[in-house]
Amino acid sequence: MAALLFMRCYNLANLMRPRFALFLCLLPVCLQAQQAPSLDELLPRLYAYAREYRAKVPSLSCNESIISQVLTKGKVKKTVKIETALRVIRDDAISEPFKESRTYIKINGRRPRRDDTIPYLVQGGFANAIGFAREESKGCFDYGLVSQKGGATLRLDMALKPDQTDLNCTEIPDGYRKTVLVDARSGRIAHVERTISPEAAKHGTQVYFASIDYSPQKLGNETFWLPAKMYAHDADDEERMHATYSNFHRYTGELKVLPMDTQPGEVR
Repeated sequence: MAALLFMRCYNLANLMRPRFALFLCLLPVCLQAQQAPSLDELLPRLYAYAREYRAKVPSLSCNESIISQVLTKGKVKKTVKIETALRVIRDDAISEPFKESRTYIKINGRRPRRDDTIPYLVQGGFANAIGFAREESKGCFDYGLVSQKGGATLRLDMALKPDQTDLNCTEIPDGYRKTVLVDARSGRIAHVERTISPEAAKHGTQVYFASIDYSPQKLGNETFWLPAKMYAHDADDEERMHATYSNFHRYTGELKVLPMDTQPGEVR
């Protein structure tokens, strides 16, 4: 299962080293009938949607705008604004086939320095996080399915069953919950949010809460639903990150010579 991972108070030099993996978006798989599907009908369609995504989404690049913040008693104490060029590269030799790397372009409106610090940064959120990668783990969850907006949207809620002993469930963090909003007509995923227990977040590297909004983006002659916005925060709501994505292109692997203090680090 893909993991949303965070980095706390890392300087830019550390961000240039290999780190973690994560994030996802999906392709159209039509939900045929006007009547809302049952859970037994919807789940296989979502897994099929994820498989098609992994097979068809190309390597791409986009602009990423990040706001990273520290709060104390609900008041913002520090804000860092970051502009990056984000690359999402396919690697079909691995189970989660997308790797992220960033070129840091601006930190608080100026050229990045190696001693710059970013309070809270979610890594891998763009590439693999929507999930539905391991169909054998679908028995690990309790589900709830409701129609919203007059049947135009399907809301699927997933919660990890307590006291799991199934080996397919052991790598899923405690307290795992996910909500997925699906367009009932097209089958596209429009929104995902997921939470794990505060204890699992504090003693591991996975982010406590993250939500992602998806929107259609044209790459060449094809349109894919890709992340447009992401929001994440820690279990105490003392650190948070907002990110937006724009200007999508197929990544063609052009070589550019960059100054040393803006060389990207690969996120694994």
